[in-house]
Amino acid sequence: MPEPSIAESSYAPCITACPVHTDTRELAELVTQGEYEKALELLLEANPFSSVCGRICHHPCEENCRRAKVDAPVGLMKLKRFIIEATRDYRISLMEKMLSLPNRKEKVAVIGSGPSGLTAAYDLAKMGFQVVVFERSKTPGGLLGNAIPRYRLPYAVVKEDIDNILSIGVELITEKTIGRDYTIDDLIKQGFRSVLLATGLSESSTLNIPGIDSKGIFLALPFLKTVLSSRPPVMGKRVVVIGGGNVAIDVARSARRLGAEKVNMVCLESRDEMPAWKWEVEEAREEAISIMNSWGPKAVFSENDEVKGLELKKCISVFGPNGRFNPQFDDSDTATVLADNVIIAIGQRGDLTCVRGSNVKINPGDRLECDPKTLSTSTKGVFTCGELLTGPASSVEAVRDGHRAAKAIAHYLETGDLLIQPLMELPALEELPDETAEKIKKLTPITIELLPAETRLKEFTEIERGFTEKEALEEARRCLACTTGALADEEKCAACLTCVRICPFDVATVEKTAVMPEEKCQACGLCAAECPAAAIALKRFGTNQMKEQLQGLLASIKDKMVIRPLIISYCCLFEVTSRKFISEKSESYKKSGIYRIMIPCIARLSVPDILSPFELGADGLTIIACSEGSCLYPTAEERLLGRIRQAKSVLEEVGVEGERIDYWKTEGSAEVSWTSFWEISRRKLHQIKRIGNKKP
Repeated sequence: MPEPSIAESSYAPCITACPVHTDTRELAELVTQGEYEKALELLLEANPFSSVCGRICHHPCEENCRRAKVDAPVGLMKLKRFIIEATRDYRISLMEKMLSLPNRKEKVAVIGSGPSGLTAAYDLAKMGFQVVVFERSKTPGGLLGNAIPRYRLPYAVVKEDIDNILSIGVELITEKTIGRDYTIDDLIKQGFRSVLLATGLSESSTLNIPGIDSKGIFLALPFLKTVLSSRPPVMGKRVVVIGGGNVAIDVARSARRLGAEKVNMVCLESRDEMPAWKWEVEEAREEAISIMNSWGPKAVFSENDEVKGLELKKCISVFGPNGRFNPQFDDSDTATVLADNVIIAIGQRGDLTCVRGSNVKINPGDRLECDPKTLSTSTKGVFTCGELLTGPASSVEAVRDGHRAAKAIAHYLETGDLLIQPLMELPALEELPDETAEKIKKLTPITIELLPAETRLKEFTEIERGFTEKEALEEARRCLACTTGALADEEKCAACLTCVRICPFDVATVEKTAVMPEEKCQACGLCAAECPAAAIALKRFGTNQMKEQLQGLLASIKDKMVIRPLIISYCCLFEVTSRKFISEKSESYKKSGIYRIMIPCIARLSVPDILSPFELGADGLTIIACSEGSCLYPTAEERLLGRIRQAKSVLEEVGVEGERIDYWKTEGSAEVSWTSFWEISRRKLHQIKRIGNKKP
């Protein structure tokens, strides 16, 4: 798995919770800056199945978002989907650039084309290995391509990720079953130096109860696969689904779309114990699916060998004292539910056909013998990953294991040894203190309404759209940028208490020197802008970065014909950045002599920052803030206005007109503020032309 793109003593909880440690905090900032291509590169480095995970990920990043304590978590999963949808052409060009990868002679066979196997193939191909993926189905993608209903995951989305992986040189062979068409030994004879078993849990478990062989009974995965075929199964009016997991939910919702009028789910677990994701359960309820919690199947009853219903018994507990699955029943408490069809969705198991005819050992219980730390099997050079290794898991967890498998195989091929890889755990930032949460401005989360239940039950079309650019920008703005706040330089700090007085979140304290606990700091930068000793730096766009950007910008035009007047605009990035702003207007501004520098909050501008453009040759400066009432930081505007007055006084003392500095607010949200920015800049342009260019 790629290392996180940052190196810190502690990490934002969204990063630590993500199985592949996607730097979601950085993604949110790149979106606010309109840097969608950079965001895509960061996303794909962590997760080549980002299109898929932008729709069906269980988003533990959001479950651990510190903003939840203020109002609601940031919609990070939908931001990822937005990035993918906004950069499709760039993604293709990015893959084309990767065709010049190193070329190594070692060949690796990957058995299974699910997210785990293909992630490993992708990483190995990037390292230069020759990778061939064998898939027994006609359609690649594992259960993503062959079982997950299209209302949740259109196949075009799965294909988008797979096509990108194949485009860098990974070879895919479909409709070939290892263990039947070829054995693992055959692959080794053909020159494959290593083999990866990534076939997942592709078989449904069944029940051993009376009547289970009656007509009208389905197993979950074969049922879902048939649903995706050209001849979906015919459902009776009444369907009972046995199980309480995500697969059971998929089965129940699919049955409704196939015409079942009444669908009952029967599961051992109580509502709080159900393994299905909460939002999936709620969506199922919206679609009039009934859930009978704490009941287990006792027998199927039938007439003329055709299902008529299910007899149930009360489940009084699911797990034993040790936490293991050990259901207990009250056989005297029974119930019946009528049914024309019963679908069993109680779990999955691996199909180990792939190891037939090989020396790979299988443990009692039909489990592959393997080492979870090295991912190795009993046969040298044969590794495993994904659900064969871990048991039931999510798509993003499968991707994580694919990364680990690629590292294990590469290490083996390069050294002949096994690589011990414990799962990497990152230290998480502490919980947001209550007193800090109370001071943070509440921002309404962007929510996307699903299609109405009566509409979505008519067919299998996708039920949820992605963010528009306006929505993505507004949602990304809600990110708290955890762990990117202020740091005090002990050697410079004079313990003057300035930071303590001005911090709007009561973060700073002074003992011998200033201290800003990172679990409290909101990275507003006000303390850095006001510190008389310049002893405070920021991890996120520090004050030094503004001057570096300014110097780089002016250096880039130094040898060109400079248009006068030359105007610098410091802009709040939350309000004036959009794809339209960047693509249509950026060059127009430059041709007019207007250059912008985007800042997370313009209130972090110090007096030297305000004066720097003039020192470096600019004729005017426009400071453009976000719209009225939308600043995230209390007292920020009034303090900035005080520094602007100071800077104007300094200019006037040296004979430069103070009116060369202007402060404006945009007029509305990010969607329209690019027009506002242009109008403000034009006014400044005309004003400076009236005053005249600044004398050197």
